[in-house]
Amino acid sequence: MPTWDDAKKLRHQTYISAQKLRGVHVTLGEFKQKTVPCRASCKQEFSINVEKQTDVHIALAMNGLADQYDKLLLLTADSDQVPTINLLKKMHPTKQVAVIVPVGRKAKELKQACDGKAFKITEEHLAQCQLPNPIPIMKDGRQVALLVKPTSWPSL
Repeated sequence: MPTWDDAKKLRHQTYISAQKLRGVHVTLGEFKQKTVPCRASCKQEFSINVEKQTDVHIALAMNGLADQYDKLLLLTADSDQVPTINLLKKMHPTKQVAVIVPVGRKAKELKQACDGKAFKITEEHLAQCQLPNPIPIMKDGRQVALLVKPTSWPSL
């Protein structure tokens, strides 16, 4: 969770809750502080929060769950997943792997690792895939609350 910003943390918790309500298994990574130099030549250093472990969790799931799927669609443009794809293809040569490339990204290395099997997401796809707003929260078969999308989130 982005613990350094209460508003971001609340938005992230809302999104995770919405995913869980739809039956999605959520695996959290973590953020770590990293000291970086100023890019504007001010010769000072400052701390930023950097997301860690997500790509490793994806790699472990891709290989650990391989007996449960025939085709894998990987939604990323992160070339750090190329070794994971190569290992998966080596260990499970019958598995089909394709990459789904996010809007505005190229993912050339990932496409090559997937033998050219790639799809692109468009703004229209994103609009069609948004969760309903609000999402009813159910307990024992009845609605107990509504989960409302934060107003700061864009609508497509």
